[in-house]
Amino acid sequence: MAASEAVGGSAKAPDGDTADMSTELPLFVYGTLADPAVRANVLGDRPNVSARPAALVGYRRLRVPDFEYPLIGTGGPEDRVDGQLLGGLTVADYAILDQYEDVSDGLYARVRVTVTLEDGHGDAWAYVQGPALKGSSAGL
Repeated sequence: MAASEAVGGSAKAPDGDTADMSTELPLFVYGTLADPAVRANVLGDRPNVSARPAALVGYRRLRVPDFEYPLIGTGGPEDRVDGQLLGGLTVADYAILDQYEDVSDGLYARVRVTVTLEDGHGDAWAYVQGPALKGSSAGL
C-alpha cells in the first residue's frame, strides 16, 4: 500500500522513489469532497473534473470526539473505505484543497495511496488523519 509523508515535503511513492508533492495525481475522496456541490463551492465550477467509484483497502473510517468531519486512517488488510476517484485536478487545485483540508494545521495529511478501481489499481492522493488528530480517534 502507500508509504507517505505529509504534504509540504516529499512523499515516498509506492516503489520507494521520492515524488514531488505537486504531482498531478487523481484524488481519492470519501467524505465532503465526494459531494459535487461541496467541490463546486471549494474549487468553482469544474466540468473537466471527473469522478468514478474507487476503494481504499487497508484504511478505515475514524471518529474523533468533537471533530465533525469524515476522517480515515490506516487499518488492517480487511479494512476498506469506499469513495470516488477524482481526475482532472491541477496543482493549483491541490493548493486550494490542502487549505480546505487544514493540512498546514495538521488536521489532515495528503498522502499517496493505491486505490482499487473496477478495472485494476492506480496511484492517487488522499487526505487522511493528520498528526494533530493522531491518538484521539476510534474506528467506526
